[in-house]
Amino acid sequence: MTRFALAFIISLLTANVVFSQQDTVISQPVFCPEGSWELIYSEEFNSDVLNKEQWLTYFPYTDDGSDQCAFCRTHGNEGQVFKDENIEISNGILKIIAKRESATWFDQQRDFTSGMIHSRQAFAQGRYEIRSKLPAGMGFWPGLWTFGQISAEIDIMEAGMQNPERFHTSIHNWKIGKMAHNKNRLKIDLSEDFHVYAMEWDTNIIRFFIDDTEVWSFSRFTNRRGRNRGNCNLKPGRYKIDPVFPPEKERLFLIIGLGVGNDSTPFTKSPGPETVLPNMLEVDWIRYYQRK
Repeated sequence: MTRFALAFIISLLTANVVFSQQDTVISQPVFCPEGSWELIYSEEFNSDVLNKEQWLTYFPYTDDGSDQCAFCRTHGNEGQVFKDENIEISNGILKIIAKRESATWFDQQRDFTSGMIHSRQAFAQGRYEIRSKLPAGMGFWPGLWTFGQISAEIDIMEAGMQNPERFHTSIHNWKIGKMAHNKNRLKIDLSEDFHVYAMEWDTNIIRFFIDDTEVWSFSRFTNRRGRNRGNCNLKPGRYKIDPVFPPEKERLFLIIGLGVGNDSTPFTKSPGPETVLPNMLEVDWIRYYQRK
């Protein structure tokens, strides 16, 4: 999910990264990675309460990792306050509930409350899967995404749910303020059933899927004019490194949340009178794999 306010704050606190614009010479053919996926981590939500040893319910971007900042439970200029009581688990399903109710966090007053979870663990290259059902209606902004420790943000799925047949996938480098983005138009209503949203991050390629159908791919390499190849097979030749592609040593935190829009948010605006509230983002499971 695009987070320019957070990117600006972090960029002031960290050293600049210089990305080479020199040509990269590939002397031997490069092929797409092979090998099956091995399950490394899973969250099945089989308990009736959220595992707080694995998950936070706020953005831990304070010096001590607490929620003691306005941003931590508002996520900036959005329409909600994130509250613990808006997170429920029952019958193996995580329910993130948005409500039309006034709430204040620090000096930030909002007309809605909702919820989110943020992993304590950061993950490396691999396959990320989330089985989820989205709410329908103007004002709902669900996001299944990741945020890195170095410079990356990878959005597996985010959507403005006034258009329930669309979702967006993005890759950001928040240190240099650049991104790549793809809008996916489908023939199904994403609010009617559960779907598996997945992202595979390998050394030279990132792929995005819904229900095992690939919807977008993004390569580490561009041609010499800067056009992304979108393919992991490379012939010998001269290429450039796309500055948006995550650094190899990046580690990503998993974040799942249900934002509520306002007049200045992307993707969606404030809930209208026809928007059904309370409403929820449901998650069946979260899984992370690495290649064998």
